[in-house]
Amino acid sequence: MLLAVPELADRYLALAEAADGHPGAAAVFDELADHVAVLAGPGAVAAPDLDRCLAAVEHVAATSPDAEELVGWTFLDGLPPATRQWLRPRLGPATAALLAELDDDR
Repeated sequence: MLLAVPELADRYLALAEAADGHPGAAAVFDELADHVAVLAGPGAVAAPDLDRCLAAVEHVAATSPDAEELVGWTFLDGLPPATRQWLRPRLGPATAALLAELDDDR
């Protein structure tokens, strides 16, 4: 995640320090949700850094056995509803499928 989204490095280091070096993937995805919420906030336009974030999320959604927890219940659920709606057409297919599952569970 840090290779795809280097802007998270400072947040990751703070998490790692607070968690004795092992912040856990869920904490990182929670921070990523906060970062994306800022990028996709009011007046947002698609930008390369947002695209990189969504591509990294899509990679995890498509390849990780923990995708439902990390992408669905941590990242997507951590976004404000208006942000999720704004991002919906920009999501990759695996991430969009997890968002649909999340919506069905509500």
